[in-house]
Amino acid sequence: MEGLKKVCDIFDIPYDTVGNIPRITLLGEDEAYIENFLSLEEYKKETVKLKCKNSVIAISGENFSVKAIKEGCILVSGKIKTLNFI
Repeated sequence: MEGLKKVCDIFDIPYDTVGNIPRITLLGEDEAYIENFLSLEEYKKETVKLKCKNSVIAISGENFSVKAIKEGCILVSGKIKTLNFI
């Protein structure tokens, strides 16, 4: 992966577009848009876990709902308290 990152730097290509790493966009405390995940491992009102290539993204909070989901992308809405890589 380190070699790929160097090539991306040389050619000024965003690493996440070719490295298949998660891209996370937080919209305040209320929404998280996650790209490049492999599967939804857990979905509850207080917890969302997403399997990625090299880790699991764990989001905890309150009143979660999935606003949109398609292959590799998800929009989670609710009160986000923590986001961790496990």
